[in-house]
Amino acid sequence: MKGPFFKISEMLNGDIPMIDAHVHTELTDGKGAIEDYIDKAKELKLRSLAFTEHADDNSTYYDDYIAKKEHYKEIAYPLDLYFGIEVKAAHTDGTINISNQKAEMADFVVGVLHRYPDGNGGYHSFKELDRDWAMDWDYELSKELIKNPVVDVFGHPAGVYSNFFGQYDTDKLRDLVTLAAENNKVVELNSAERYRHAFPIIFQRCVELDCLVSIGSDAHTTDKLGHVVTHLRLYLNKLS
Repeated sequence: MKGPFFKISEMLNGDIPMIDAHVHTELTDGKGAIEDYIDKAKELKLRSLAFTEHADDNSTYYDDYIAKKEHYKEIAYPLDLYFGIEVKAAHTDGTINISNQKAEMADFVVGVLHRYPDGNGGYHSFKELDRDWAMDWDYELSKELIKNPVVDVFGHPAGVYSNFFGQYDTDKLRDLVTLAAENNKVVELNSAERYRHAFPIIFQRCVELDCLVSIGSDAHTTDKLGHVVTHLRLYLNKLS
């Protein structure tokens, strides 16, 4: 695993690293080319930038994306550049939707829930789910995803549930962060607005455990790049 990750205690004095470690380009569901994000990152004086394109075994862009890593890293210098992938849980046992061989080609793997596997090769429809049932299912799926040895980063914790059902159970979310720390996973602090209510809970538990963290804007356009740094500055100012 290679990534711009750090212990959360390193930024509690207000020294927030100039990093954005969750970015999507036009290769998947973002807008703008890799070069556009590199240029913007330099303009913002970021220290590190990590692409986290959505990937699975059918991603036609993937081999070229990996093959050009060193080329883009040379262009980006002195900006540190990383080529990660965001992958989703595809089965109830936490298996992800990409082979181990392909996953190992990336600098790091962000494991997320996007939809809820039904155990029969498909996914549940959110419209048909009861909120309480979804909460329990999300919790169980997240635990299995965290235990998957291929996953390096526990991505946008509580994200999909929050997007469709609202407030995540605080105790369950704290438990998931604890489990991630126990399994030596990086915990993502994602500043996207749709995950905002969970941010303080994740942050507080990470502080208590001094978790290894990843900070990301979930940027899909260059104008969102680096937003996580701004959000963290405002958040830490409120705490002080």
